[in-house]
Amino acid sequence: MTLPSILKTSLSIAILSSACFAVPVQAQEIIKIASQSDDLPSQFVASASFAEFAPKAQSSNARLDYEIWDEALQNVVLDLGPSTRQRASRPQTQVGTRMVKGHKSAYRLEGTRVTFAYINDEYKAGLIAYRKDLEWVASNNDLTTLSRDEQLAFWYNLHNVTLIEQIALNYPVDNPDRIKIKIDGKKYKMDEAKIITIRDRKLSLKDIREKIVYPNWPDPNVIYGFYRGNIGSPGLPRSAFRGDNLDYLLGRSADEFVNSLRGFNSTTRNRYVSKIYDEAKRFYFKNWEPDLQAHLLTHANESVRSEIMTDKPLKIDSYDINIGDLSGGRRLASSGLASSGDLSMSAETARLLAEVRRKQDFLRRNDMVKRNTGFVIIEDLVPEDKKGQ
Repeated sequence: MTLPSILKTSLSIAILSSACFAVPVQAQEIIKIASQSDDLPSQFVASASFAEFAPKAQSSNARLDYEIWDEALQNVVLDLGPSTRQRASRPQTQVGTRMVKGHKSAYRLEGTRVTFAYINDEYKAGLIAYRKDLEWVASNNDLTTLSRDEQLAFWYNLHNVTLIEQIALNYPVDNPDRIKIKIDGKKYKMDEAKIITIRDRKLSLKDIREKIVYPNWPDPNVIYGFYRGNIGSPGLPRSAFRGDNLDYLLGRSADEFVNSLRGFNSTTRNRYVSKIYDEAKRFYFKNWEPDLQAHLLTHANESVRSEIMTDKPLKIDSYDINIGDLSGGRRLASSGLASSGDLSMSAETARLLAEVRRKQDFLRRNDMVKRNTGFVIIEDLVPEDKKGQ
């Protein structure tokens, strides 16, 4: 699948339009009836200030339909495949300079990438509209009566839509943590800015994770559903979260992350884990090292298991804060999306994609993946420095 076939201007309107939510949600069949049911374990409750979002005993079998977001993700998310457990070497400098532009992180060939440089103004407007649609759904329907899986899927999608929206609005940026959002004359970090509104309640991305989800869902696998927008993050699935695919997507993301270098790695002296585990420590790993090790071992492959089970000191790794895009936060020379023909591609993007192709060849030669895995390979883009040749 090539990039021109998956990034189309029409997606900005057709996929991310708010029209489908313009009337009560039931009338538009956004909520559909499902057959499963489950109840809330009574021992898990949110903090008092966020108790209104705590799951109740299920009284509705309805489910939310995220077809719009599902299609949108498939058109902007690139899956780079499983880790080779080898650090990427530093790229060669460009001719006539000692500088290396674009991604140079040792973890740059892991996880997923969002094609932020190809998102135009119409697409950004669509992201804003879709986030508002999700806010409307939660404000006009009591989601706490749905199954716990349906509720969790909603929080993931709202969190990730909002994050991608804010990065797209502030792009180009090489580090999402540097994004500041101005509210009532004061600037806040993107993660802490209360930019989401549900029933007049203001929420931040951090609130969703640490005030609503982590206190109410006891399985540590839930940490892998939250995308952070940087290379160090768990991957962003190319499908929307739904109640019926939640376990699969979380398990797949957990497996990829634990077996990647950005999730766990070791040296001759120490073992290192991602800081996302430290962030979730008070919720899932109170007995830090034994609890975390037990969790990692549930997802680790044989070679990684042997690294985890050593008695080396366990430390928090340096987190890769670089933007999870293709070019290292560099905008295209010709902006926007294309529905056909060649699409401009920076030299930095071309270099990264060439590295990804070599990585995928390595994975296949070593039987680490099956052929036709669904990796998105960009074939027919023209690097800016090759145009006109």
